[in-house]
Amino acid sequence: MSTTRTIDMEITNVVATATLTVPLDLEYLQAHLKGSMLQKSTGHWLKYRLQPENRYIAFYRSGKYLITGKGVIEYLDSIVQRILTLIRSTGIDADIARVVINNVVAKDKIELNAPLETIIASLDPQKAEYEPEQLPALIYKDWGLSFLLFSTGSVIVTGAKSIDAAQEGFKQLEEMISGIH
Repeated sequence: MSTTRTIDMEITNVVATATLTVPLDLEYLQAHLKGSMLQKSTGHWLKYRLQPENRYIAFYRSGKYLITGKGVIEYLDSIVQRILTLIRSTGIDADIARVVINNVVAKDKIELNAPLETIIASLDPQKAEYEPEQLPALIYKDWGLSFLLFSTGSVIVTGAKSIDAAQEGFKQLEEMISGIH
């Protein structure tokens, strides 16, 4: 049984999507939004860097835009409103229909009582894989999340829709792994 500890997870990236009430004409937006770049070769979106933090924004024809980076959760409402103001400044009459957090990526550390080779043997093979010649981490998928567990005990959590979900998944993984010797 593991001892209770405070989870002090570092949020390394967040991906959120805002949906506008209107579709976007990307060529028009590019012509009116200084510093934007249309990505025709790899897909149809408009790349933009929101200043001063240089935050990556991707606009799509559907009227959605993607917001990524550290600090997104803390400032999401402010960022969404700043981008809406930018869009409106180009002459596009739009409002926000909804905002969704798609993915929280976080990292933390677990004290390991066994090597990864022993840990993988104790896990459900439908949920875990470990191929050190391809990736030096054990991959575990459960609770709607994906985890990368390294031999140092470092853990990367992806797929969470909130910080609470990332922390709860980490806690479950930690409890499960701590019993493996």
